[in-house]
Amino acid sequence: MSVLDQDVLVIGAGHNGLVAANYLVDAGLKVQVLEACDQIGGLTATRYPIQSAPKHATNPYSVDAFFWDSFPPSKELELHRYGLVRVPIDPGHVYLHPSGASIAYWKDAAKTVAEIRRYSEDDARAYARFADVLGKLSDIFLTLARTSPVRPEPRVLWQAAKLAIRNRRDLKEIGSFLALSVTEIIDERFKHPIVRDAMHATAGATIPNNASSTGICFLWLGTMHRHISSRPIGGVQAIPDSLAMRLKAKGGEVRTNAKVAEILLEKGKACGVRLESGETIMASTGILASCDPVTTLSKLLPEGTLSPEIQSKVDSIPQENLGIGQMKVDVAVSGRLTMDKHQKDRRDDVDLRMPSHMIGTEAGMARTFARAQAGLLPLHGEFSLWPVITTAADPSQGPEGQDSLYIYSAVAPLSPVAGWEASLQEAGQTIVDTANEYYGGLIDLEIGRSVLSNEDIGRMANVSAGNITHVDMTLSRTGPLRPAIGLSDYKTPVEGLFITGAGTHPGGGITGGPGYVSAKRMLKSI
Repeated sequence: MSVLDQDVLVIGAGHNGLVAANYLVDAGLKVQVLEACDQIGGLTATRYPIQSAPKHATNPYSVDAFFWDSFPPSKELELHRYGLVRVPIDPGHVYLHPSGASIAYWKDAAKTVAEIRRYSEDDARAYARFADVLGKLSDIFLTLARTSPVRPEPRVLWQAAKLAIRNRRDLKEIGSFLALSVTEIIDERFKHPIVRDAMHATAGATIPNNASSTGICFLWLGTMHRHISSRPIGGVQAIPDSLAMRLKAKGGEVRTNAKVAEILLEKGKACGVRLESGETIMASTGILASCDPVTTLSKLLPEGTLSPEIQSKVDSIPQENLGIGQMKVDVAVSGRLTMDKHQKDRRDDVDLRMPSHMIGTEAGMARTFARAQAGLLPLHGEFSLWPVITTAADPSQGPEGQDSLYIYSAVAPLSPVAGWEASLQEAGQTIVDTANEYYGGLIDLEIGRSVLSNEDIGRMANVSAGNITHVDMTLSRTGPLRPAIGLSDYKTPVEGLFITGAGTHPGGGITGGPGYVSAKRMLKSI
């Protein structure tokens, strides 16, 4: 069957695909979004996979939208009118040290400085300067992130230029975050071991902290000191759900269980798609693919469509993250988790159950990175973990009085020596045993869990190599280099075919940025 009544087809109903679809439909185009899975959301999904605890929500991939408020869709699309409710959390993030010490990261950087002062006056002064410079970097970077890196809007360039001129005395230090490693940035500023441990864990790098240019991983901290942290009620799924509701209210369509098998061409122009079911859907204006660029350009286009030069660039897009993968564990418990050791050490009224947490030490993370690259599982107590008690701020994600614990392991082998089939449950148990030292009652109260490797993530979300950012987040794949030279302006060499998503500028995370900029770019080209 062939359908010929769409202007634009959007492949993938993750949040970037849905953001783009909303801007396209606002421009008067007839838009249909095609999603391969039975539910929308992509890597911004909430699911209920634990059979022994079917009322406990899990967020299999992301849970925090660090950058959401830094991009236009958060305000322009008015998603609060379409069901999106978010609960503010301040401090939004807290580092948990194995000793029971903690450092809270507040929206007000001065409060974070006061936290660090408990350990070192010198480090507190260093963080005040660090946060100031990082905020200026964030302002410049995120301004440029709102336009095409190849064909920037003059208005946006002027805004960025004004920021650079205003902060010209700090430009060398601002630029150092783009060139130096996490380790180098910390070495230059912080001395106290607990503060250093906190900064290493807080960077959240998914490649070794001593690798060049990883300093950009601190960017989220600069954003956090600009916008209060907030979490969607109902899980991160609430973001794509509200986007889909808005799209439908404006006349757009979303189809699930509609996996694209091939992008169709007519005289070299993308004109439609063929689904795995055999159905053909035509698009008179163009196609915008939000799946990862390797899938779009190597798997969905007919073989030989791209020139050998461009095909070689696509084949060379890095997706294996220097041999480092990630893991996700979600645990359902029959009661409330406690954090007595860290709560007592603080001696204030901050409820540590509410924020997102960072766990890890400088030495432990160095060993974990090395083991992961060698294909070895992390050792007990040495994981780089980002856990969240999701039910603390949003009780709807579990039965009354019962918690759901999200645990993201930022560093794991991409391919364990023994293979994931043999290693997954062992690794999951080690993660839970490690987390049990921070969350009282975790093991005793557990009633079920979900454990995912990057291979599982790739299979479930249809993402090449299980890479949650689609393309490695390195300086060599930033701006006009993302995902590759000649493919960074969203418009591909195939007429009518555009790309978006985490593999395009400005990159991964729940931002809506790629969807926003790609839609604007597509509208200028048609």
